[in-house]
Amino acid sequence: MSSAMLVNRERANAASARLSTGMTEASNGVPDSSQLSYYARYFGDPVSRLFWQGPELWMGILPPYGSRFTDLMKSCVLDAVFAEHLIFGLEPVDEPIQGFDAVYRLDHTPRITYWHEWSPKMLRAATLRLFELLIELAERALTLRNPHAWNLLFDGSRFSYANPGSVVPLEAETFAHSYEKIARFFVRPLLLLENGYEHMAHRLTADVREGVLATDVRHLGCPWAHWSDQSGEHSILSFLKEVFAKIESLLCNSTGYRWGNYFVTDCDFSPGSSWSRKEETLEALLRDARIHSVLDLGANTGHYARLAAQNGHEVIATDFDPALVDGIFESVQQAGPSLYPAVLDFTHPTPGQGVDSSWFPPAAERLKSDLVLCFALVHHMTVGKYRLDFEQVARGVRSFSRGRVLFEYVGTERLRLNANRPEAETWYTLENMAETLRRHFPTVQILPPAKDGRCLLICGPNGGAA
Repeated sequence: MSSAMLVNRERANAASARLSTGMTEASNGVPDSSQLSYYARYFGDPVSRLFWQGPELWMGILPPYGSRFTDLMKSCVLDAVFAEHLIFGLEPVDEPIQGFDAVYRLDHTPRITYWHEWSPKMLRAATLRLFELLIELAERALTLRNPHAWNLLFDGSRFSYANPGSVVPLEAETFAHSYEKIARFFVRPLLLLENGYEHMAHRLTADVREGVLATDVRHLGCPWAHWSDQSGEHSILSFLKEVFAKIESLLCNSTGYRWGNYFVTDCDFSPGSSWSRKEETLEALLRDARIHSVLDLGANTGHYARLAAQNGHEVIATDFDPALVDGIFESVQQAGPSLYPAVLDFTHPTPGQGVDSSWFPPAAERLKSDLVLCFALVHHMTVGKYRLDFEQVARGVRSFSRGRVLFEYVGTERLRLNANRPEAETWYTLENMAETLRRHFPTVQILPPAKDGRCLLICGPNGGAA
């Protein structure tokens, strides 16, 4: 073992001893929850809590653990994991907050997307990042006390762990409890995905209380995914490395991809086409200094979402098809722009959960953006299998918008109304759509049609492009 590794191990042991001593002491106070808005289920954490201060996430250390956590930070044991962005960086906050020994601000706060909104390949990448962190910590005789799924956040380019306050000494009992949480929301869902049970994986992972139980995957075997606390602390590091290698070999391919060739077979970016019109209009809107964030509903391959991200905007690209979201995620990872891919069904967006729906806020609250893109969405929602009307679509889209929405109208000449919804002949018109939108937006501007007859409508506080 090199001298540098010996020094690092000595620092880790000393920090672990100090932290371990602090973990046995009783807590002396509780912050006033009427004055705090906790992130996720942090109201019950006995050591550290994440909470909102405006748009920022802060972390508070409860008494009597403040000095122990400060010692851990000063020991430099965690420098490597901070440098590799496995854990979000922390900035100390000088002003005290009642009930906390120490308060820190996360160095940046990402847009929140939850683990059950991630595509299969996103979940696999998140799991690998979490195991990288656990391996790094285990090499320093440390582990995570609370590796809950909501602690791992995607910041538009990578996954990082958001609660350094849950770093504790590595003990077999602590690890056993922690690994069960990891297994329920990361490892076992991946096993279901790998074996073709995508629907089951999605449904069970969205259960924020239970996740995927061991009994849910017992028919799959996979003994490598099971940790026995009888193995002892000396086996933890080798176990983590073995599971990491197994997860790295998983394919986790989605079974969707119905619209995967849309941008290959149907697109036409020649002058005057609807495709080029969308690009031109979007670029004009993005020059408005009031637009900082963009949500693309039904992003497909993410072409327009990436265009917005390349202009420096915060962008969320959603689609109901996990395979398409996989593609967006992979394109971002391959030196693409920073953006947030998420699996979202417009007709069934993620609802709020917990008391007052505040523990896990709904998608319409978390993903709300300055500009919402609705390209090739309305006719699928109205004439397709969902059979909504313009009013329902307008209300749904408005719930995601802070200001403007860019709608696309596809004329009846391109739709099979007689086969799909014959009564729509009486109301599916551009004029009716615009009239409905005016009930929800102060201004609605109809742009001249493209050469294929499609029209764009700019809705918002100011219908102009800039």
